[in-house]
Order: sequence, then structure tokens, then C-alpha cells
Amino acid sequence: MDDAVRVRRGETAEIDTVEGSLIVGEGSELKPKAASAILVKGEVEFEGSCEVLSRLEAKSMRSERGRIHVHGDLTVQDSIDLEEVELTVDGSLKAGDVDVGKSLSVKSDLSCTELDVGGRLDVGGNLDGGDIRVGGTASVEGDLKAKELRVGGSVDAKGSVDLNRLDVGGVAKVGGGRIDDISVGGVFESRGKLNFKEIDVGGKVKIAVGGEGGRISVGGMLDIDGPLGFGELDVGGGVSVRGTAKGAKVDVGGNIEVSDSATIEGELDVGGVASIGGELRAREIDVGGSLQAKVCSADEIEVGGEVKTESGTKAKEFEIGRGGRVKGPLIAERVEVGEGASVEDIYADSLEMDDNASARNVYAKKVRLGPGCRISGDIVYTEEIESGEGVRLGSEPKKAEKLPQPPI
Repeated sequence: MDDAVRVRRGETAEIDTVEGSLIVGEGSELKPKAASAILVKGEVEFEGSCEVLSRLEAKSMRSERGRIHVHGDLTVQDSIDLEEVELTVDGSLKAGDVDVGKSLSVKSDLSCTELDVGGRLDVGGNLDGGDIRVGGTASVEGDLKAKELRVGGSVDAKGSVDLNRLDVGGVAKVGGGRIDDISVGGVFESRGKLNFKEIDVGGKVKIAVGGEGGRISVGGMLDIDGPLGFGELDVGGGVSVRGTAKGAKVDVGGNIEVSDSATIEGELDVGGVASIGGELRAREIDVGGSLQAKVCSADEIEVGGEVKTESGTKAKEFEIGRGGRVKGPLIAERVEVGEGASVEDIYADSLEMDDNASARNVYAKKVRLGPGCRISGDIVYTEEIESGEGVRLGSEPKKAEKLPQPPI
């Protein structure tokens, strides 16, 4: 670079166009002579901190240390390589590969093919890049589009996002949009509707306006303000959906609450309470605590605590645990009522009630009542009935040719 234009340390230099390269000494200022921009057809090398008092265009740009402030737009044809540098751009930044060791602040839009920032990234407008890596924190006021965004600390993208993959160590907040693969160590929040393929978050997930996608895995809480469509849902804590829920499979360690209807193609497995504001449909339902819905239907239902419906519960096989309660009519091919459990009206092919269980009315083909069971209303059967010691009946069992039609 012997033929390069040089600006001495601490000098204020007036430059319009440099045909080759430009070397800028530490503490210098660059300003244009007559044009509105400084154009360098070669490389700009900053030997330390510098102020560029206009728009800057260059083929490439590099520095090892310092603070570089561009008071306008910055356009670099090839790469920006700034090792231990803080770069501030008052306008927009457009470049190929961008590597900034400390921090990068762009007041307007940032467009590049690849971006690597060691510390903090702040973008006042839109961010459009390929692979983006930030060691500390990232903030984007506008829309964000990239193949991959990896942030060691936290990211806040206030506009819409379009990403193949998001990988954040701490907290991630986005304005909505599309993210195929989401991996966040702490908290993930979307302020708008989100389309996704997979969500894997260690702490909490909050999505406004609803979401549509594939697999969801959350260690803590899942909070959806709107309808949710998904593949598999695996949540260690609790789930709240203010809308409808439709998916292939659900496994929740705590409670799940859906304000509208829920349709699950496979199994719904809930360790605590399942509260569904509308209709619940699933292939299998296994709830450790209580289940509440307007109407519930599945092939197999097993509940440890209480089942409460307005219109009834319908299944091929139904089991209520020891000491449990069922409110609302119960319709199933096979019903098993645990010891000391209490149910209301039962419509079944086969009914087995363990010791000291109770029911209001029983309509079944085959009935077996364990010792101490109590039926306060009618018993109607078509094939056989078997009763243990101490059974208390409100009326004599009646054998009929046909059972009454169930309500659902």
C-alpha cells in the first residue's frame, strides 16, 4: 500500500475520491471537499479512532482498534473487518461480510451477506443478512430477515422476522413472522402471530395473536394469546391458550387451560388439571388431576381426580381413579369406577364399580358392583348384574331388551 493516500494522526482531511487505498491515522477526521460523500475505490484502513463526517463508500474496510463513527451512510463493496472496534453508522450500512469485534450501531437499515459482532448490535431500521452471530445482545427496531441468527445473550427484534433458525442463550423477543427452528435457553416472546416448525425453550414461551407450526418443547410455561396449531406439544410446567388448540399430541407436566375447543389427534397427557372451555376431542386422554370441558370424547379416558362436563363424556374405555368424581353423563363401551369414586349417570356396555363407589343412574349391558357400592337412582341392564356385599340400591334393578338412548 505504498501508493495509498495517507491521513496523518489527528489531522482533519478533506477528501472526495481516492483511486486506490486510504490509510487513516488515529484521531483523524475525514470530510468531503465538495461532494456529499467520500469515495474510496480501494481499501480503507483505520489505525485507530476516527470521525467520518459524511457518507462513506469503499471497496473494503479494516481496523484493529478504536472507535469509528460514520456520520452518514456506509457502503462497502466487499468486507468490513474491525477487530477490537466500536463502529457507529448514523445512516444505513450496506456491505458484504461484516466482522466487528466490539459493538455495531446502525441508525437506519443494515444489509449484508454475513454479520459477526462480538459484543452489542443495535439496528434502528431493518436488518437483512445471511448468517448473523452476536456474542452479547442484539436489538433491531424494524424487520429482520436472515438464514440464521445466533445471539449469546438476548435479542429484541421489534418488527416482523423471517428466519430459518433462531438460537439465543438468554431472552428472545420478536414482533411475529416466520421462524422455522427456535432454540432459546431462557424466555421466548412473540408480539405477533408466529409460524414455526420447532420451538425448544428452556424457560417460558409467550406468543400473542396465536401461532401455527410443528413441535413445541418448553421447560416452564407456554402462554398463547390466540389460536394454536401444532404437531407435538411437550411442556414441563403449564399451558394457557386463549383460543382453540389443535395438534397431534400433548404432554403437559402441570396444568393446561384452553379457552375454546381442543382437538388432539393422538394422546392428551396432563399431570395436573385440564380445563377446556369448549369441546375436547382426542384419541387418548390421561389426566392426573381433574378434567373440565363442555363435552369430551376420546377412545380412551383415564382421570385420577374429577371429570366435569356440561353435555357429557364419551369414550370407548373410561376410567376414573380412586376417590374421583364425574359430573355430567358418562357414555362408554367399558367403564371402570375406582374405589370410593362418585359418578352421575352411566351409559355403558360393561360397567365395573370398585368398593364403596357410587352412581346416580346406571344403564348398562353388564354391571358389576363391588362391596359397599351405592346406586341412588335406576339400574337398567340387558345381560347380567353382579353385586357384592352391602350394596345399597335406590330401586330394584330392571332387565330390559334395550337400553335408553344416551344424551350424546
